[in-house]
Amino acid sequence: MVLSWLWLLVPSIATAGGPQNWSSAYDARLSQAMGSDPSEAIAIYEALIAQIAPDDEQRGDVLYWLGRARWSAGDLAGARRSLESAQRYRSVRARVRILLGRMDAEDKAVRQLPYRQEFRLTIEPWVRGWERGRASDLAVFDGPSGRTARWATEVIDDESDFILFGLETDGERVSGVSMRLRSESLQGRLRVLLEDKAGHRWTVPLVSISTDRWIDLVIPIDEFVSAETPAKRGSPNPAQLKWFILRDVTALHTDQQGPNALLIDDLVVR
Repeated sequence: MVLSWLWLLVPSIATAGGPQNWSSAYDARLSQAMGSDPSEAIAIYEALIAQIAPDDEQRGDVLYWLGRARWSAGDLAGARRSLESAQRYRSVRARVRILLGRMDAEDKAVRQLPYRQEFRLTIEPWVRGWERGRASDLAVFDGPSGRTARWATEVIDDESDFILFGLETDGERVSGVSMRLRSESLQGRLRVLLEDKAGHRWTVPLVSISTDRWIDLVIPIDEFVSAETPAKRGSPNPAQLKWFILRDVTALHTDQQGPNALLIDDLVVR
């Protein structure tokens, strides 16, 4: 119903100023949020894009929302094209990186159990976090122990960093996650987190990572407790998990600072 009169605004965009462009973009975005068919919102965004100059920062915002709408419609390739075009605009660069990161994580998610990865050819299913650094910080690494995944980061005072992978097991119950870990330069501290499909987060006690030996991290799902209210009893629903997150919190728990890397091998999700 909202879109039926929004179409009346589109012909006026060619002669309209910035405020009218923004108004139409906002209305289309609102209609999408209200549950309208994404294809209708896509049509509005595309009409806006045709009328906004390439050097106008408003174009970046509309491209971002066009990417979101195309993603909602299942057009992953189209969504990626829109978002990559939006990256040139400073005003939306951070939001675009977050959305592209989530899209990558969903694309590379663990879908069948048991899942095993030895990182000989790829770092999948891991995806670099979007708060800091670059995607190239996460790569396959040829080290003394053979090939592993290597996550390069920098320990900065009062800051954390993260990598994650998605879980899309179609209701199959995850019983646990295990992997081998080693820190390259600093005695690391990791916060391990699970996030479920409802957005609730779960955690286990802080993990210490050594520089002189590999540690075997084995965590059954029933050992996770609520990250928001640790004293609350209960554990996550193993059939409703969405994200597995490793957050480097070394700077929050030690006085160490400087470049570091986490080596990861033999990932198993059961």
